[in-house]
Amino acid sequence: MMKVTTILTVGLLSLALAGCSSQDSSTASEPQSSPPSQKVPSVKQPSADGLLLKAEQKGITPVSIEIPSINVKATIENVGELENGQMGVPQGVDNVGWFEPGTLPGDQGSSVMAGHIDSLTGPAIFYKLDKLKKGDEVIVRDADGKSLTFLVTGAKRYPRKEAPIKEIFGFSYGSRLNLITCTGEFNKKAKTHEERLVVYTELAQQEVSG
Repeated sequence: MMKVTTILTVGLLSLALAGCSSQDSSTASEPQSSPPSQKVPSVKQPSADGLLLKAEQKGITPVSIEIPSINVKATIENVGELENGQMGVPQGVDNVGWFEPGTLPGDQGSSVMAGHIDSLTGPAIFYKLDKLKKGDEVIVRDADGKSLTFLVTGAKRYPRKEAPIKEIFGFSYGSRLNLITCTGEFNKKAKTHEERLVVYTELAQQEVSG
């Protein structure tokens, strides 16, 4: 069942990541690690043939995520909307945060997950997110071991104050999972990176694992 509520049409109009790096400018003058500034693929919309009908979709409450091509295996934390209208981020630098007030992975719409790119001690869980290519798999599982596999369809970088909220969090006829992290130069005053990287994925198949 899709969990999108009025928060996505009102609150998310001002939504951005609260901070996807755990850098603190009071203790670190520069990020200890940041991703290369290479260009990532432009977003490509999934074909109509690849979109599932709402009646065929069954979302899951995710507890873990795996991205084999960049060696990501992580626990998922539920995050929500902060008082300032921003999306929260996971407390653990090696965890991924799922926007729980939004869409369940596998339901019709856009489910959103975020992860840190770096920390005071080095790379974090989404440090290599910019390495993903079209067709790479993203696998999420629930507490019962049921898994959903999503395929990367494209990616794009946005200035941190200009990310298209409706495109990232809004309505979709298909089942999509959008992954977000920071990228670009680190702004000491704002205590965050200057850009947001969004990787767009589309549900490929549903299977039950033991």
